[in-house]
Amino acid sequence: METSEAIESSEVKEAIIEIDPEDKVCYEVPLSPQDLVAIYQVKDEDDEFVLWVDYKKSKEKLTAKHIMIYLANTNFTTSFSSVDADLIKAYISSEFMVDCSLLSRIVVNIIKIKLGYTLSDAESALQLLFSEDDINKFIEENSELVDEVIETLRSAVPFILHKLWDGLPDDAKAVEENLSDLVSQIKPYDKPSVCGPNIARLITSGYDAFLLVINLRGLGLEFNKSVYNDKPKYFGKDLYFILNHTNVVSQVLSFFPEDFLNADYQE
Repeated sequence: METSEAIESSEVKEAIIEIDPEDKVCYEVPLSPQDLVAIYQVKDEDDEFVLWVDYKKSKEKLTAKHIMIYLANTNFTTSFSSVDADLIKAYISSEFMVDCSLLSRIVVNIIKIKLGYTLSDAESALQLLFSEDDINKFIEENSELVDEVIETLRSAVPFILHKLWDGLPDDAKAVEENLSDLVSQIKPYDKPSVCGPNIARLITSGYDAFLLVINLRGLGLEFNKSVYNDKPKYFGKDLYFILNHTNVVSQVLSFFPEDFLNADYQE
């Protein structure tokens, strides 16, 4: 299996670019009508527009949780002038998806340090906003949260296998003995989770952390249906669609021997 050391994701570089707001206009949310007009004028000319949020000023009016809700409703790709533990917790637990590579990669750094991994130089650059001391303090004060995020990432594999099996026609199921045997050991459960739909961003843009978790913790045999389900929380799509569309499903299947499946069932 490919290790996280072999991955220098473009998402890391994208997040690093986002940590220097010197030449950016930072907006306070909620946005004023005048700001919205100016933003849409820029966005019409720039498909890669990123909304820079002045977090300190915004937090004077809104909690971190409500900042996440507000940004999810704008559907803007987002970055922040500063970051704190409240914002990271809100990002993890938000019931709404927010497109923010910066927060995703900071959570990846938290996961890697929790697992004893040494950050690369590129990843360490993000410590300008959330230092290693901040990360260690976050882990110490939110150990159960971090552990649940890690286990939730690990649960993506059994979820993918379970969904793949459910989607097979009966004649295919009859010949897929390896998959049948493995899926029979998978146990879905349903209980409240601290992880919201931004888990999809952690699996896709944080794929290196996902691989690290699988390498160190192994393939799980459980998944939480409160996170892994068919609800269209991912910009109108369900989680399995997102994982398949971003090639995570094919990557997971590559973990297994070539003769694990008798056919290629990917869409």
